[in-house]
Amino acid sequence: MLMMFFVILDIDSISTFTMGHEALNYIKKGGPRRSSTSGGLILNISVTLHYTTSWYQIHVAVAKAVVDVITRNLALEWGTDYDIRVNGIAQGSIDDTVGMHKRGSEEISNKSREYMPLYKLGEKYNIAMAAMYLSSDAGW
Repeated sequence: MLMMFFVILDIDSISTFTMGHEALNYIKKGGPRRSSTSGGLILNISVTLHYTTSWYQIHVAVAKAVVDVITRNLALEWGTDYDIRVNGIAQGSIDDTVGMHKRGSEEISNKSREYMPLYKLGEKYNIAMAAMYLSSDAGW
């Protein structure tokens, strides 16, 4: 279990930070679609597991909390220093994903229903549309 904790933490947090820095290097060189009014965009996607508690998900909750902290701090620093917009999407449970298949839809419907305002799972389409909006000029 301890090894899984560090693997997930490494994949989510270290990779998010490393990819952010690689994107920064690219954006600072003037990547495609960069105009004089836009310094660029980085969009991180996380989950909401660390907002509450969930059985046997501490490794994911800690890793995603780190992703959210990285996103907020880079938004402050790189927004000010480089005019780069750093946003994040933190989603709840999304239907028809690997995580849902592992946890089981019955577990979600039985244990998590009180946390779902609409009493249904999100869809991949919802996240895609949020990402499209935040990536567009309307998201500015």
